[in-house]
Amino acid sequence: MATGALARLAALRCRPVSVPLGEGPPPEQVVRTAAGADGLLCLVGSWAGGGALLASDPLLVLPADADPIAALAVQPRLTVEEPDVVGGGWFGWLGFDEPSRLAFYDHLLRYADGAWSFEALWSEQRDGLLHARRDELAALLELDAGRDAWQVGEFGGAERTRHLQAVERAVESIRAGDIYQANVCTRLTAPFGGSAVGLFAASVAAVAPAFGAYLDDGTRAVVSLSPELFLRRRGRDVVTAPIKGTWPRTRGEGPDALRRSAKDAAENVMIVDLMRNDLGRVCEIGTVRAAALLEVQPHPGVWHLVSTVAGRLRGDVTDGELLAATFPPGSVTGAPKLRALDVIAELEAQPRGAYTGALGFASPSWGLELSVAIRSFEIATGRIELGVGGGVTADSVPMLEWRECLHKAAPLLGALGAAVSAEVATPDVPPTGAQLAGGLLETILAVGGVPLRLADHLARLDRSCRELYGAGLPDGVVARVRQAARASAPGRVALRVVASPALELTVSAAPAPAARRPSSAYLVTGRSGLWRHKWGDRSYLAGVEAAGVEAAGVPLFVAPDGAVLETSRGNVFLLAPDGTLTTPPLRDDLLPGVTRRALLDAARDAGRPTQLRPFDMAELVGSAVFWTSSLSGAVPIASVDGAPLPRRDDEIAELSAALVPLADHPFVR
Repeated sequence: MATGALARLAALRCRPVSVPLGEGPPPEQVVRTAAGADGLLCLVGSWAGGGALLASDPLLVLPADADPIAALAVQPRLTVEEPDVVGGGWFGWLGFDEPSRLAFYDHLLRYADGAWSFEALWSEQRDGLLHARRDELAALLELDAGRDAWQVGEFGGAERTRHLQAVERAVESIRAGDIYQANVCTRLTAPFGGSAVGLFAASVAAVAPAFGAYLDDGTRAVVSLSPELFLRRRGRDVVTAPIKGTWPRTRGEGPDALRRSAKDAAENVMIVDLMRNDLGRVCEIGTVRAAALLEVQPHPGVWHLVSTVAGRLRGDVTDGELLAATFPPGSVTGAPKLRALDVIAELEAQPRGAYTGALGFASPSWGLELSVAIRSFEIATGRIELGVGGGVTADSVPMLEWRECLHKAAPLLGALGAAVSAEVATPDVPPTGAQLAGGLLETILAVGGVPLRLADHLARLDRSCRELYGAGLPDGVVARVRQAARASAPGRVALRVVASPALELTVSAAPAPAARRPSSAYLVTGRSGLWRHKWGDRSYLAGVEAAGVEAAGVPLFVAPDGAVLETSRGNVFLLAPDGTLTTPPLRDDLLPGVTRRALLDAARDAGRPTQLRPFDMAELVGSAVFWTSSLSGAVPIASVDGAPLPRRDDEIAELSAALVPLADHPFVR
């Protein structure tokens, strides 16, 4: 069926036509008036040079089992060239991991500079119908909009813990060399009732997106408020403008803070390279270039880093072949793309649907223009869903990635007058004045004059300095730390690097304490606050330790929600009978320990299973438990509040020994 219909489409001979209809109501009103029309779609914003395109009653709807990318190469032949006329073409969405929806329209309404026109790909076979449709659509502009009431409930559904786990697992894949970057997403969902067209009209008016879109296939409506251009082809020239890097406009720093973000710049440049490679497969040699790099642009609620890559397609390349080389968009997958897609499938809890696919049109006259389907609502069966996500790199912080998702969602939900549930909302946790004033600390073990995991320690310190004090570590830190290690006594040495709020660094060395024996622990419940930085001010921790009896061992912190966090000396692991290591996922009240990460990496390399999930005291007391730190390695916990725990000290000792490689091993340099 699809083959025959496509053959008939390819056999059509058309001429692009534009008939002025004069001034009229804005697109948001006209689309409400057209609500209920078969195959209704509306594109508003920067599409086709700016304005709006509105169409209904398609000539052909591509079956769900047909290849949408191949179909884009099938177009009627034009008898004359009118490149400023859209006229019609393939319109719809290419789903990221679900069936696409494409339909071919041979006429539409176009809005530009306050006036409407009827545009068509006029063919002899459709002459009478197109005359009638011109009159019908002209009359549509004279009608009042119908009722468009809608209601949306509180957004929930997204699992914060699952997203934190996914981000950390993506970082693990990056550290292992599987990928360089991955885009990790989640979905918010809420009850919905009423008119999807009404929601589109209201949200477009509130947000003014660069690439607003409304598409309805009869069972599902997509309302997209995307800021991102995926592909624009005019003639043989093609452009893509990936967005990677986001900063909330609610903060006072402004765009300069985003310009200074090494993490965001790294994300963007990696995707620019990926898009250059994708376009290079279908463009003339030597024509692919970065036309603009790392521009900071304002968008609703956020600043974005935007780059532009341009090229010239080879003469024989079709739109289908262009999409085959570039889809899905690199900014919502990662690099390298194919392996990043595998990682995404492993990490994300549910399909993305249309989200992070592409939306737009392919006209035989004007060309092709597609947005990246982000900032998009999908509405069906009484529910509305919003996908949110962000790019993960080697130095991503899980809680900051989660908050980036919420920052991106905020202006969209605000346009609907909606909110997120308490389970989803995650307010910023500010540091105390004493924490900020005390600066930051790294304690690094040196063995035989070589600092262990120096790069990871300084990367953590640099991230914290940038987040808290607005700038990274000064030059020369690595040399200073290595010099301190070489100048210290042989054997095990504890190096201390302290960064003041003014980013003045002190580096000192002292003999490291002897390896700890199995320790006892005592519970400290209800700890809250910001503990994902290693604070130079140790007064709180020292006070808690001083309050305990020496024989009681180390404090073991439990959050107000009952989740076990860490000890005052390091991160906590459970060791299951089958060898699985379990540790809590990173969050605001948990330090991202360097040794914790090293142990997880070593377990991955050895094929040992690991879990990142919360656990409470009821699970802990039935398990073999240990804590980890840079100076102590892995230390068994023998008891908690005097109650003995299961012991597997020999196995834990083996894990600890693996954390201190030979001093001349390249891993420690």
